Amino acid sequence: MKANPLLFQRVVEWVRELNSRASFSDVEVIVEGPRDEAALEGMGVRASFVYASSLVKDVRELGEGRVIGRTFIILTDFDDEGRDLHDKLKRMITELGGKVDESPRSSYKALGLPPLIEEVEGFLRRRVRDWSELMADWRSE
Repeated sequence: MKANPLLFQRVVEWVRELNSRASFSDVEVIVEGPRDEAALEGMGVRASFVYASSLVKDVRELGEGRVIGRTFIILTDFDDEGRDLHDKLKRMITELGGKVDESPRSSYKALGLPPLIEEVEGFLRRRVRDWSELMADWRSE
């Protein structure tokens, strides 16, 4: 018997939607660091990840050419620091001609997942008893 199958299904739907949106070559998913990237990959997210600090550095060096015509999905944390970083990144990207896709961020929050992205995989493992088996089955579909 699965614990919390509804949560698993909702997370799978979110991951599928994110993967669909991130499947284009001009789309990047912004995270704060490697633990966030690893947590999302552990959930099945397949995307071109970029760390927020690397993007800011690239923009300083390359200017608008780094973001113009590209779409970014910002998945920074939902704590005060992460929200501030999200707002700064969004402003920078849009002012330089890039686009920000807010849907995955809004959907993540609506799922009631932890405010720190790096904690999401552990959060799900604690709430969905057979998480590893379910993920293996889902990935083999």
